[in-house]
Amino acid sequence: MKPTLANYLDFLIPWISSDLISPLYMNRIQAIAERLPVLSFGAFECWLDANEPRVDFNICINPRINEHVAMRDWQPEGAFVENQAYSGMRDKIRDFCVLWTKEHFFLKPILGELSEVYDIADLQIPSPPVPWLYISFLNNFLDRDQDIKAEVISKTLSLLDNELSTEVKEKFYAIVRSLPSSCRVGTIGINKRNNQPTIRLYLEIYTFEEVIQILHFLEWPGNIEELEATWAPWSKSCRIYGLSMDFDGKFSQKIGIEWHFHLDNLEKHLSEFTQNLCDLGLCSIAKRKAVLEWNGYVEVETPSHFWSWPDRILKEPENIPKRVKIKKMLSYIKIIFEPDRPPIAKAYPMFLRPVLRTP
Repeated sequence: MKPTLANYLDFLIPWISSDLISPLYMNRIQAIAERLPVLSFGAFECWLDANEPRVDFNICINPRINEHVAMRDWQPEGAFVENQAYSGMRDKIRDFCVLWTKEHFFLKPILGELSEVYDIADLQIPSPPVPWLYISFLNNFLDRDQDIKAEVISKTLSLLDNELSTEVKEKFYAIVRSLPSSCRVGTIGINKRNNQPTIRLYLEIYTFEEVIQILHFLEWPGNIEELEATWAPWSKSCRIYGLSMDFDGKFSQKIGIEWHFHLDNLEKHLSEFTQNLCDLGLCSIAKRKAVLEWNGYVEVETPSHFWSWPDRILKEPENIPKRVKIKKMLSYIKIIFEPDRPPIAKAYPMFLRPVLRTP
């Protein structure tokens, strides 16, 4: 039988704290992973509040190690309960990957990874949740011109989803064109709740001061002054921020700000930040301990056909390694803000298989 993503997760299960991911959610994630080929990078989206056990699941398709080819050719083995919406999205992902494998696909030089985000809202539904799709953009010279970037986003969104109204899209592109040039659009995506699509905008921002400026610029209706006063003192440990907002003709009041920590002294930064979250009542002591214990490596032995590999390695298949290191990495925390509601903290324990570049 073909290896599945569930086989990959089997390597990680002994290292996963039940305080961070309960067995019920891990079983649900395993059921989702049985329907996917082995993909090298993913994350568990974990709520840190003591009273919120929920965990969502994110996975990426990386074309630089030919995972778009694996997804294009993937045919699940066995009978699974699937609804029409899930089957339709699986076909959409496969069609995108078919296009991605074409040598002259015009977006290929600037597209990063295609992410599938599984929003696990109900553990009782037997069919897997329909994933939301996000596509990241590689750093490139087009980032300097927001007019060009708006056109790139337009072409990309048309491949991910065609249900958005022309009016919503045109309003969104106008906003992208007006963004400061220092504010980089890192990821774009489509979320669907109650069959209503919204555009997910993810901005990469290098200072907390500019995060505040962008919130003012986009007229976020929350208390920006209070947010700044409470959270700006925590910014010294961060190398970059991620600001995510949903747009359906106007921006949602709920936003997310990611704190990406400096990798030097990462353990110290995580320890201090999560202690602050505990002091604010946003993180349990048990989950903080599990977060701090996540980073590390797991070394496993696998058959050569288990993974996808880049072309340079496939040219010499006899050199495909049989022992592989899986990196466990947790380098950022996301805080959700919504007017008149307490903040919500999430951690993203990631797992990835590093593939070294040759000199």
